[in-house]
Amino acid sequence: MLKRVVFVVLLTLSQHSIAETGQPGLSSEITNGKRLYEQYCLTCHGVNGVGERPIPKYIRAPGFLTAMPLNEASHAWYHSDEQLIEAVLNGLQRTQRMPAWKGILSEQDARLIVAYIKSLWSPRIIACQGPKHMSCM
Repeated sequence: MLKRVVFVVLLTLSQHSIAETGQPGLSSEITNGKRLYEQYCLTCHGVNGVGERPIPKYIRAPGFLTAMPLNEASHAWYHSDEQLIEAVLNGLQRTQRMPAWKGILSEQDARLIVAYIKSLWSPRIIACQGPKHMSCM
């Protein structure tokens, strides 16, 4: 009986092992995530997740938001993996520039993209990711 319980727990954990908050991804996940990032995210978020340069308010269209950096330069790492996956799949309400990729990308694809994004972060930032970011500073 104990073996069966351990097996079920390990099976459950293995299904969610990609891109766990506070943990780096595996190299194969990062490689596959980079391929997806380059296809779906690179245009706005840039090479290595540098984001777009801010546009001055006086020439920016109302409601226009530039694509934020996904590397350590901004606050992407303040969010849990689940929050980042949610943003990839469902877009952002505050701007139409971040589309909902659900239906085009699977949840697994979004997890791989998050694994790639996290490969742009240092081990310290990964360890401080998500809700504990304030206590790590």
